[in-house]
Amino acid sequence: MSQERKKVSDTSMESFSRMLPSPFYLLVASIPVLGYLGVIAVVRVSGRALVTTGGRDVAAIGVAISGLVAIGPLELFFPSTAAAFFGPMIWVWLAAFYVLCVTLASLTAPPRLVVYGRTAEDLYLPLIRAARRLDPDADGDPGNLQVSLPRLKVRLRIDGHRGVDHAEVEAFERRYPPRFWSRLLGLVREEVASGPRTSPRRGLVMLLLTVVLASLLVWRGIDQQALVVQEFRQWLWR
Repeated sequence: MSQERKKVSDTSMESFSRMLPSPFYLLVASIPVLGYLGVIAVVRVSGRALVTTGGRDVAAIGVAISGLVAIGPLELFFPSTAAAFFGPMIWVWLAAFYVLCVTLASLTAPPRLVVYGRTAEDLYLPLIRAARRLDPDADGDPGNLQVSLPRLKVRLRIDGHRGVDHAEVEAFERRYPPRFWSRLLGLVREEVASGPRTSPRRGLVMLLLTVVLASLLVWRGIDQQALVVQEFRQWLWR
């Protein structure tokens, strides 16, 4: 009976392992995403805020999903004929094409500021102080999280979900020059940095989850190192 149970257990474990994605593809898909989540988690745990532009945020997301693109659409639409001619150099052209696509999406993204580590309500006071450094007559509406700069004829609003420490600063009109957004970015960074830090408990769960998932991936990759190398060679040489 014990031998039969052992056989059933081994068969179940083998069936379960077959259901899991291959370790190489799992590593390719997960490493960029976990790196992105790790950066956000560290920002949240530190109590600081990361203030960036919308274009840079789009570029960061493009890097985060690059592994998913590599094992998804790229596998589906892989140019086999070109790969037979160029060999492994095809990956250079595919990577260049993806970088150009992400760059295009980043450059054409609507102008805005993206803030990680602060809620929309937390961002209102730093934004109104930064706006008054640009325009002494700047006024705000804390109820609607809106700021008006009458001299510059600019109207800003803060978008974000209540309780989520991620917010965006957008303009009602999109005709303002990049110089205005660059100046506003620097001032908002200064005002946010001079303010109080938030509780580090907000990012502890995300950081713990990221570390656990990364550890599991590394452990599985080391445990099946030969299979990872074999799959990498098959993936590289088409």
